[in-house]
Amino acid sequence: MTKLNFGCGKKIMKGWINVDIQEGKGIDKSFDFNKFPYPFKINTFDYILADNVLEHLNEPKRVLDEFWRISKPNAIVRIVVPYHNCDGAFNDVNHKHFFNMKTIELLVHPERGYQFKSDNKFSIMKLDLLPTKLGKFIYPRELRNALSMIFNNICGQVETILKVKK
Repeated sequence: MTKLNFGCGKKIMKGWINVDIQEGKGIDKSFDFNKFPYPFKINTFDYILADNVLEHLNEPKRVLDEFWRISKPNAIVRIVVPYHNCDGAFNDVNHKHFFNMKTIELLVHPERGYQFKSDNKFSIMKLDLLPTKLGKFIYPRELRNALSMIFNNICGQVETILKVKK
């Protein structure tokens, strides 16, 4: 299984291809994530992890298109981004985009919003909010997710697991 740790930073994972925008120890390849196409062949990866990266990039939809291009059929793409109603989303001045569950859904399936065209490149296997330490005390999950739209810092991240459709 060929796995890509996209935007690894200092989180180097053994057995993965670790790529980042910067060079550093353990980083296998360094390139500008805002320039397309990425330096990988079509149908290369079985699994792509993008953990707290998408919010820093200029065109998240084009990044997803690149993930699709470099993924094998039925590959898994796991994306974690800061939740828009959490301090972590706004504390980093390098964040260019803010996400909630609907944002991710519309990136993957634009026809569910105002656009009619769908490229149908992914199916959503999981789309969930990850609680903060405080949020873990609020049960059930549905109540926690509803409260997170009103109260800040209950959920900290949006986790998405996509399956590549080719």
